[in-house]
Amino acid sequence: MNKKHKWLFNFSSSRDGGGLIRISETIKWFDYNNGAYFIVNDTIKDLVFKYNKNNKYFFVSDNKFRRILSDGYYIPRIINEIGIPDVYFSYGIPVFKEIGKINWFHISNALTLKTDKISLPLKTLIKMLILKKRIIKSIRYTNIVTGESEFSVNLLRQEAGKKKFSCHYDVLPNGYDIKAIKEIVNKKREFLVKYAITIGTYKYKKIKVALELFHEIKEANNLKKFIIIGSASNIPKSVINDKFVEIVPSISRKNLLNLLYNAEYYISTSQIENSSNAVLEALLLSKNIILSNIPSHNEMLRNFKTKTITLNNMEFHTLKNIDNNEIEAISWNEVFKKMFDIINNFKHSSDLIRKD
Repeated sequence: MNKKHKWLFNFSSSRDGGGLIRISETIKWFDYNNGAYFIVNDTIKDLVFKYNKNNKYFFVSDNKFRRILSDGYYIPRIINEIGIPDVYFSYGIPVFKEIGKINWFHISNALTLKTDKISLPLKTLIKMLILKKRIIKSIRYTNIVTGESEFSVNLLRQEAGKKKFSCHYDVLPNGYDIKAIKEIVNKKREFLVKYAITIGTYKYKKIKVALELFHEIKEANNLKKFIIIGSASNIPKSVINDKFVEIVPSISRKNLLNLLYNAEYYISTSQIENSSNAVLEALLLSKNIILSNIPSHNEMLRNFKTKTITLNNMEFHTLKNIDNNEIEAISWNEVFKKMFDIINNFKHSSDLIRKD
């Protein structure tokens, strides 16, 4: 285990998307750096067992009924085994009581804090509203709150402020895999067929609007295909039946990065994001990009001069011939360095740390 701090990470609700990327990088880094304890979903056992030199894992099944009653029903058993951790880091799961000497909540999904004017299925909306109440209530037990963008952190800061809860707030961004990105960009781009690409098919991603944007730019850019990465079950039939659309339900990380690198355009019409891994990788790899005008996208584009286009009363930023040197991006190694900086800054400035 880590010689300076005993860390307990709770990633039990993460098994795909950006959450899976973050847990993959976290378990890898800590296993190489003295280890940590991890609570993870049992569907990703094969992933974590590759990193078991110093880490120790506790597996939680998807018992949705039990989690409705208590998000952390498994915590007391784990604390009885390992003792009180120096740092309890919860990825998106409400901190229902003081668990560690320092209790850290990381915002995994901005939808848990903002649902108004966002396209969501009713079931998802209800789930997010319940989670929002639990998260806000849990801040009374939380010492540190982080999110992947200033936007998401400020959402929770405002809500917690209404309850007079105080804690330390900071941005802990997504990182990127330097080695994987370098391997891709050192290759020559392939120009067999020009295409645009988008990633994610949840309702709030507005895939139908993304397709409309594709058709707006198709002729001028000689685009022959619009590739959609994600489950077809969330995609409107009119999009599925479009002759230019190719749906890729699942893909390896390496092949996804290759697709981004060879794409003529990356398009995101999402209504809300915490801070998108896909957009970060598109900025690092793709030639051109079109992004919806939302706060987290705007943070990622603040060093760029973009043009604005409007479609169906929605604004989008366009960026051509992307200069990677303008991107505010850090490696995953730098992300973990920042985690320790946040801990040290908090410890030096706070008397809220649990003493037992």
